[in-house]
Amino acid sequence: MFYLTPEERKVTLFLLSLAFCGLILSNLIKVNGRVFRVIYPQIQLAKLDLNKVNLDELVRTRSIPAGLAQRIIEYRNLHREFSNLEELKDIRGIGKQRFEKLKEVFFVE
Repeated sequence: MFYLTPEERKVTLFLLSLAFCGLILSNLIKVNGRVFRVIYPQIQLAKLDLNKVNLDELVRTRSIPAGLAQRIIEYRNLHREFSNLEELKDIRGIGKQRFEKLKEVFFVE
């Protein structure tokens, strides 16, 4: 049915093996969070001051969607500055799991 030259067979085999490796890597990322951190490293190395950070910097952090970033800024504007990180729990959309992630990203002076 398919009459391929030896070179065409090699190219086809290479492309199929490349696609197969991509599928394996994709499944590893879904299953194992540590592999995800190796492939997509955390860009931010230093903690951010929650009272000085602006909306753009909040949006750039991986664990905060744009809507939540806006609510954090609004809360800070209404209640002056944050006195501690525990106040983040008062904002709609921040539960226990998200708060644990945010503790690693922010600090309050």
